Amino acid sequence: MERLTLELPTMYGDHHVVEVRSLLAGLPGVRPIFASAAWQKVTLEYDPAQIEPARIKQALASRGYTDDPIGTPPVA
Repeated sequence: MERLTLELPTMYGDHHVVEVRSLLAGLPGVRPIFASAAWQKVTLEYDPAQIEPARIKQALASRGYTDDPIGTPPVA
């Protein structure tokens, strides 16, 4: 398992944390997931044989969760 920490300034509320955790839990090889709206970060472990970090980032970006603080706000 590898560890990945992402800064997500567009994850600024508890409802975003719920969505991010749900989105990531649906991806293969991703466990466990720690997300914080206060820190605007998500840390997870993933199995590199099942998924690549780029795919994780793409899944988050598809819902508006990026490391771009001026990016498109997530859909609530």
